[in-house]
Amino acid sequence: MKAGLLAVALCCLVNPARAEYRLQGGDVVEISVSGVPDLRQRAPVQLDGSITFLVVGTFMVEGLEFSEVRGKIQSAVASKIFRTRTPDGREFSRMFERDEVAATIVEYRPVFITGDVIRPGEQAFRPRMTVRQALASAGGFSALARANATSFDAANLRSEYITVWLSVAREHARVWRIKTELGENIDLDQKAIPPAPVPDAVMSQIVNLEVDYRAASSADHERAKDFLRRSMELADKQALVLLEQKESEDEGVQADARDLQKAKAAFGSGTLPSPRVAEFRRAVLYSSTRQLQTTNQLMLVQRSRAEMARELEKIDDQRRIRLLAELQDATVKLAGERAKLRSVEEKLQLVGLRPPRTSDGASKADITVFRSGTNSKERHTADADTELQPGDVIEVTLRPDGVDIAAQ
Repeated sequence: MKAGLLAVALCCLVNPARAEYRLQGGDVVEISVSGVPDLRQRAPVQLDGSITFLVVGTFMVEGLEFSEVRGKIQSAVASKIFRTRTPDGREFSRMFERDEVAATIVEYRPVFITGDVIRPGEQAFRPRMTVRQALASAGGFSALARANATSFDAANLRSEYITVWLSVAREHARVWRIKTELGENIDLDQKAIPPAPVPDAVMSQIVNLEVDYRAASSADHERAKDFLRRSMELADKQALVLLEQKESEDEGVQADARDLQKAKAAFGSGTLPSPRVAEFRRAVLYSSTRQLQTTNQLMLVQRSRAEMARELEKIDDQRRIRLLAELQDATVKLAGERAKLRSVEEKLQLVGLRPPRTSDGASKADITVFRSGTNSKERHTADADTELQPGDVIEVTLRPDGVDIAAQ
């Protein structure tokens, strides 16, 4: 029974309930009134815990929950009469309801990180900020504070190594993707590149982007082929209709020509006047013109269909040529990035450092967060996922087995 109660108590300590934020000196609050931009104002909480707005005056806010401060501001604004000006220059008096007044925290006290990090110092606080994000902004863990025998900027070397490694990983994944698009059934060999100095999620994201690119490229290629196939089918249907129309018009031309011959014979025997013969000639001319137009349309459709057929035959070859050119470029670039990575690794070795790894400091650093409590400073043992509060001071200490300095 006691063990169960102890476990519950420990869970409560590890996962405390989220309390509402209390204002402290350095926080900046903004008030605004709906529809009146002139009343928007910002003010910081002063060292004595007070805050001053021109429209509501001064009152103490330090240590108060922000919902309470917001209520004070809304009540203060709602109890006053304001003179506002319309766009045409007229002035009038107006009172506002509480729900027309908004108060927000636009700037929190900064957090500070110190100890075994690359860039210690002040960082702007963001809601839901974690120790991991603060460490990332500080450049990650570093044991340079313990290494006094180096004249190189090791922080820049580590950053350069990670940047070049990411380029190597990207080009390696790109070469793999292009080879699979060319029909090779191969898996991505992640052992072909040095161990990752970044979390596995970063490499997974690089690979997933290449997979998504391959899927989108293949889908676009198939859509282009389907479009050509559908266009060819439509051209076949149009050609069939035009061919039937041409045959019908050929028969019409022949019939009109026979009628014209009969009319000429009748005119020669004196049984048909000349105007009627002219009408038969016009009929032959009209039907011949329609026959010529249909023949021309049929030739255009057939030519278009032939061009699409040639394009369909070439589209796979053109894609393969493009992929081969991309593979050549990616292979050359991968070789160049590998050479850069070896160069940076040699520089790190010259200053007694080894290449950074994902596991560096993962379980070899003590993280302590100092926080202003109600009556005194509080000290909390933290991990990378601990959420921070404004004004927190993060102290990072690498254990001896986590020091990233090679033996001299």
